[in-house]
Amino acid sequence: MIIDTSSSEIFKACAVCISETSGGQLALLIIVVSLTLLGLLNRSWKKNFKKEENSSS
Repeated sequence: MIIDTSSSEIFKACAVCISETSGGQLALLIIVVSLTLLGLLNRSWKKNFKKEENSSS
């Protein structure tokens, strides 16, 4: 599927979606995504780097 970028309907639809999203919903989305990312990084840290620290001492 090819998107016609000369048509402004796509950009108007995106602007409507962004304007209808309230600040609270956006903040909640950012918080949930950041906590998920921190959880994945923490799991990765414990899995990969803690073993090296224990084996070296």
